[in-house]
Amino acid sequence: MRNTTEPAERTSVGDTKIYDYDPNLSNHPLPPHLHAVVPEQSSALGRVLVQFERLLNGIFCTLMIAACLGLASLMFVQIVLRYGFESPFTGIEEAAVLLGVWIYFLGMGYATRQREHIHGGIVSLVVHDPIKVSTIRFVGSVVCMIAACIFGYFACKYAFFVIGKGRMSINLQWPRGLWSGSMIIGFAMMVGYFLLEAINEYLDLSARIKHARNVKEAAE
Repeated sequence: MRNTTEPAERTSVGDTKIYDYDPNLSNHPLPPHLHAVVPEQSSALGRVLVQFERLLNGIFCTLMIAACLGLASLMFVQIVLRYGFESPFTGIEEAAVLLGVWIYFLGMGYATRQREHIHGGIVSLVVHDPIKVSTIRFVGSVVCMIAACIFGYFACKYAFFVIGKGRMSINLQWPRGLWSGSMIIGFAMMVGYFLLEAINEYLDLSARIKHARNVKEAAE
């Protein structure tokens, strides 16, 4: 693996430019140090936290898969009841919405973990200094985390309001908190992974600045 403290070089493969300092514009895999979760940890506490995060990620992925399969099954059953027996059950639609919102908010957190969320890459086409690109990416992660905190605050405020009122769904008479709870989990995941992403990018930026300083001192 390339030493992340060394200045990145730009090469080309065919007609496609490779920006090693911005993996999102490259056909190379995303370097581990730029993932939201870095698997390589030097401290025992870091390794424990990574294992704990992997456990949580496994649980969330299992829930997403189960919700997707459940939603597909419900849709199939509803189609059979509606067009086969001409007797649709409206409770299935409520359950489908429940599974749908959980898939959405869990997927939102998972996309943040994998850094598959929507973000711009035009900066790397204009700025060619790896340190400046790393700085912009770090600031962007901090801004995204703050935005997620703000939106998450209002979403969680509404969710806790619904849970506190003890509201029930119309047909199934299930607690509405089952639907609203997905927002709490989703935004908590999003904020947590943006925080980890910002920390990793800060460490990468610090390493690049330190390397550039050492190179400058050696040249002098």
